Amino acid sequence: MKKSLLACLMASLALPQVCADTPSHMPQEAVLYHNATLLDPATEQQLNDGWLLVKDGRIVQMGQQQADASLPAVAKQIDLQQQYVLPGLIDVHLHLTAGPHRVEMQDGKPVLTMQGHSQITRYHALSTLATGVTTAFSPAGEPEANAEYARQQQAGNWPGPKFSYAGFVFEPTPILGGSVHPKDEAGWQAEIASQKALGVQYIKLYQGLTKDEVAMGVRLAKAAGLKTLAHLDNVSWQYAADLGIDALTHALPTSSELLTGEGKTAYLAERNIPHSARFIYSWFKHVDYDSAPMQQLFDTLARQQTHVDLTLVVNELVYFARELDSLYPEQDMWVYHPQMRKRWRATLAAPSYDWTAEELATAQQQMPKVQQLFKRLYDAGVPLAIGTDSVASGPFYLRELQLSQGAGLTNWQVLQLATAGGARHLGLSDTGQLAEGFAADFIVLTANPLTDLKALNTVHTVVQQGKAWQVDELKAQLSMLADIEL
Repeated sequence: MKKSLLACLMASLALPQVCADTPSHMPQEAVLYHNATLLDPATEQQLNDGWLLVKDGRIVQMGQQQADASLPAVAKQIDLQQQYVLPGLIDVHLHLTAGPHRVEMQDGKPVLTMQGHSQITRYHALSTLATGVTTAFSPAGEPEANAEYARQQQAGNWPGPKFSYAGFVFEPTPILGGSVHPKDEAGWQAEIASQKALGVQYIKLYQGLTKDEVAMGVRLAKAAGLKTLAHLDNVSWQYAADLGIDALTHALPTSSELLTGEGKTAYLAERNIPHSARFIYSWFKHVDYDSAPMQQLFDTLARQQTHVDLTLVVNELVYFARELDSLYPEQDMWVYHPQMRKRWRATLAAPSYDWTAEELATAQQQMPKVQQLFKRLYDAGVPLAIGTDSVASGPFYLRELQLSQGAGLTNWQVLQLATAGGARHLGLSDTGQLAEGFAADFIVLTANPLTDLKALNTVHTVVQQGKAWQVDELKAQLSMLADIEL
């Protein structure tokens, strides 16, 4: 079965600092950014001749420059020359501390591992920040590694997105440094307590669990004061929603319980094929979004405001795994550490290794149906956000936005999901907008993303909690972190 694209994670080793940032809690001088076009997706407002006054990591004042009015008097002023300012992007599904998929021998047996290394994590944090992502959430990972990155980033030692996280997934399939599967309720309680002590905000429930285990996970997490999110398969999204799950992830709601009639019968027969990943596309071939189970699901998720990140890009990556060289040319993959670049395409080709040409074509034909799921959820009022399921956002983030736009959203709506929508997903009340009192997280671009989302490739300055980073300077630091071998 398909595992999360890049999921669980790193041994934290102390390395010399690439650079020293000013810790976010330290006082900062006031900076005036002016002569800019301010884009605020939360309000769908474009403000020409706009200005922002930033101090101590916050937007303390903003406005529109008038011919007969003076700007705030501060010593440091930056003329943005009518370039575009957008709130910092938010990736709600970033496995930042993961390493490449590989098999290692442990006790004489082969074991799947995705353990990472602090040097690889720092590379991906830099490259992600350089593409305009100022905040991220990891929905699974080695909790010690996630906690270490969060500490180092907050202290200003490791430049990268602000970070919150879940820990090991609860999953029967053993993944070294990635999954746990306690044998009884006491074991679950102990593991949840251990993860909570390491700062996780969510408990992640995975696709191999039974209904009873999913129910136990939701119950025990709530008792511990934590939220739950799930990547499910045979267990239905409806079942999890009825339990009060807080978040669901991936456009793979592949339970037969959401199908009806002959489609359900055919799908169940296909699921009997041993070791087959064809269900990743065949569920979409059979689903009827107007059926009673799907209409009930849309209603429940909207009524309960269950957060969903669909990672449409994952479906496309699997369906088009034989075409990744053209979809993601090597010059765009600088965001990946060299250790990741060597293996990621082969890893994504694994689920479809035995698919015929006809089956590949059938899979690719389902992509519009995947996007229809996105639009149905959006129109129903289900809170959505943008995630990549990658170790670095980069081109995958842009592609996720493009796929969301292709589902029928306007550029404003897509950018709202990428900013204010991501903040809502993560419970951040002071992030994701260009507004007074909000965190000074924004990016400066030479082109307008309202005209073309590819304008996000023109970001040249990233401001995070008032600290300004030049993209070229961030990129220049990557080579110092590129030599580790796994």
